[in-house]
Amino acid sequence: MESVRLTTNYIPSDEEIKDIRLDILSRSEELARLDERIRNLSAERDEIQAYIDSQKALISHPRRLPADIVQEIFIACLPTTRNAVMSTKEAPLLLCRICSAWRTIALSTPRLWAFRHVPFDFILYKESRISAVTQWLQRSAACPISISVRDGSSWDWESQGLPATAKKVDLTKSICAVANRWCHMKFDPMPIEMAHELRGIKPSLLESVEFSGNIPTPTDLQFLQVPSLRAVTLRLDDPELSNAALTLPLMWNRLQHLTITGISFSHITILLGLCSQLISIHVTPIIDNGSALAPSGHAESNLPFLASFVSPSDFPSHFVAPRSLSDLISHVSMPQLRHFTVPAATCQYGPQDSFFLVSLGKKSPLVEDLTIYLSSLTAQSLPATLRAFPSLARLVVSDVNAWAWNNDGFQSCTVTLLLTVLSDSATCPMLQELVIHNCNSLDYSKSTLDEFIRQRMELAHPLRRLEISFQWPELLAADLISETEIRSYRLQGLDISLCWQNTTPWGAANPPDPWMGLWSEDV
Repeated sequence: MESVRLTTNYIPSDEEIKDIRLDILSRSEELARLDERIRNLSAERDEIQAYIDSQKALISHPRRLPADIVQEIFIACLPTTRNAVMSTKEAPLLLCRICSAWRTIALSTPRLWAFRHVPFDFILYKESRISAVTQWLQRSAACPISISVRDGSSWDWESQGLPATAKKVDLTKSICAVANRWCHMKFDPMPIEMAHELRGIKPSLLESVEFSGNIPTPTDLQFLQVPSLRAVTLRLDDPELSNAALTLPLMWNRLQHLTITGISFSHITILLGLCSQLISIHVTPIIDNGSALAPSGHAESNLPFLASFVSPSDFPSHFVAPRSLSDLISHVSMPQLRHFTVPAATCQYGPQDSFFLVSLGKKSPLVEDLTIYLSSLTAQSLPATLRAFPSLARLVVSDVNAWAWNNDGFQSCTVTLLLTVLSDSATCPMLQELVIHNCNSLDYSKSTLDEFIRQRMELAHPLRRLEISFQWPELLAADLISETEIRSYRLQGLDISLCWQNTTPWGAANPPDPWMGLWSEDV
């Protein structure tokens, strides 16, 4: 068929159809031969490409990295905020599943196995995991080790069909067998079997220890009496037994960092008197009745290195009466204090006590980070309080439980008054950051907020961050400052954040796994 007719409407004759079919057959055979050649060439190409790739792998940089460099990279893969778990989803076990060379390097790197989280419920579920823990600890060779223990309850074991207590004893002995290399230890809680196993042992490398829950036979824990111990955390469940923490055989005068939950506030001064080398203390007292902390004539405790005094405010029972705080401040000297956060209760029934922070500012003039609770202050004490901290760079304000009242000539303290006082350049001249939580006492006028921002931005040390969380919807917050104004301030170097305070519901409990007992944000 002539090529000129291939794209036309021409209708071929019967003879032409025969010729066309013969031509199609011939060309189809040629096409099949070409396809075969293409497949052969593709296979040859793939073979050459595979050879090239294998040759490139031989000269690749990772293959030529010295083993010590690979070891450092492996160590950098470990979790930084917790101990490693027995899971192939993360280092170090994950690194053993890449290739034989990496597995060899990983298994011969002791520091890679010096961090271990041991959830008893998970480990005891299979007997092979108990021996795996022993092997893990053996691979750490002579390295100082960090171990976190998560003990389960007996009824949990029975419901899950876990092995008998004898298996728990075996696991405990494996951990205690390397007690001479303990560096950082966490017990949540400490198994009774472990407390018995540790009798007579003093790990000379121990630097930090943390207890959660009840502590079995605290006076028997002689392993704590080592000079190297610098940081202690005590998260106790039973308030009736919390004061027994003071009977722990610790070298209190060598501690530098102390976290304690559940201690009676009346014992804090006694505790501070024992810990003269403290750099930071994080304390959560139980309900405070405002009674005196120390008897009259009690000598002032000197803490020359204390830089941080923090107490969380998760529950109202953790709030401390201003009178108790005033007593604490009068009995403790903290000349190097930089950070002070203690939840102060309302001063509605004792407004004359609302000046308690003024004495702190006089005794600790270097405070840079301070948290105040407006309900514990009055309109009269607020200006004096803020002017007592000339070095203040960060101020956190809690407006929770603040309400209008008058008592003996004292007026309640509000966010509006706070911003007005801070508009004075002589008040907190070094202030860089202001954070206000649960704001509900700020008037709806833009003038107060605008004047505060304008005045602070004109200082030699202008405000760099302003965060306000409101108890009412964001729509009302937008009436105080527009998005256009916020963008304009950000161009001038001021980061402004206005949001609606909202709570996040608790998540459901997870089933037993290698991560049991770890904080959810670390998993």
